[in-house]
Amino acid sequence: MEALFWVSVLGVGHTYLLYPLLLWLLTCWRRPPSYPELPEKPSLSLIISAYNEEAVIGEKIGNSLGLEYPPGKLQVIVVSDGSQDDTDQTVRQFGGRGVLLHRMDQRAGKTAAQNAGVRLATGEVLVFTDANSLYAPGALRELVRPFADPGVGCVCGELDYLNPGGEGAGKGEGFYWRYEQFLKKRESRLCSLVGANGSIYALRRGLFDELAPEIISDFVMPLRVWRKGFRVVYAPLARATEHSGKSFREEFRRRTRIIARSLHGLRTEAGVLNPFAHPGLALQVLSHKVLRWLVPVFLLCALFSSWVLCRQQPYRALFAVQMVFYLLALAGNLAPRSLGRLGLFYIPAHFCAINLGALAGLLQFLAGNRYTVWQPIKRG
Repeated sequence: MEALFWVSVLGVGHTYLLYPLLLWLLTCWRRPPSYPELPEKPSLSLIISAYNEEAVIGEKIGNSLGLEYPPGKLQVIVVSDGSQDDTDQTVRQFGGRGVLLHRMDQRAGKTAAQNAGVRLATGEVLVFTDANSLYAPGALRELVRPFADPGVGCVCGELDYLNPGGEGAGKGEGFYWRYEQFLKKRESRLCSLVGANGSIYALRRGLFDELAPEIISDFVMPLRVWRKGFRVVYAPLARATEHSGKSFREEFRRRTRIIARSLHGLRTEAGVLNPFAHPGLALQVLSHKVLRWLVPVFLLCALFSSWVLCRQQPYRALFAVQMVFYLLALAGNLAPRSLGRLGLFYIPAHFCAINLGALAGLLQFLAGNRYTVWQPIKRG
């Protein structure tokens, strides 16, 4: 039981503390890369996947058409994945401005919608985005800048979460996302990103592979780009904004879906875990993804083993510390508009929500649930 406890603590500690420290030590002497201005901007195809997005699709298209990019170089494609509201009618209003609508009569999921959009794309570079994400005016210009390096195959931009209501769930998500941004910056300098952000990432057209509908594209596609001999880099000046979730339950549901799909995707790309073929990337995927998905298992093992050992110190104190942490999380969930807005409560509450979601996602993966289609969480 003592060995189980300390191995579990090491698993959690490596994921959240030792791995970020290792990344910093390996990259602290490296300056952020600078890329020359492209003499001629590549043509872009901006692909927006939409399912029942009538509330935001008009603003999204207006935002896309107003971005700073050379005239005639930007193609906007909206793929309506069997929408049942007024999404299609809204998109058609922009037909005179060159926006292309492709309707899928039967809902097939985001990845299938992206496959369909790429078949209609004419751009040298593909940009994938969500209907509820708004880009900064210069986002596309910054997103394509790293392609000046012929060794770069995929570029991930920066997503900022807006939380105008000051919700505790949004604060927790923002705290967690700043931690993720640190990892992305350091991984980009060290080797290559192990995943992109579905709201804002770009890909050389020739590197795109059609994926099965159950595959999570913004995780698997960067892995395939790496295996083809190209790097995946971070462009923090290419910025997009999106509203954060309003409840910890939303984050739980989202995490469950993402991790169930990601585990299935990793199974199809298991070769990236080979330390002899890809030592740097294998370390990143193992530490940033696999071990993090296993954190809830480590947490349960640590709680159980310390409970069994609580007749002796230091395990009695360590068990008490864990229980206090979980009680703070419970209080943050039960009182989201009061206690849940305070860092002492929303950090434990968000941490527990994402790890409960990870545990549920792991169980869903083992049960064979692929989440090819799902009900999107409406934000903002």
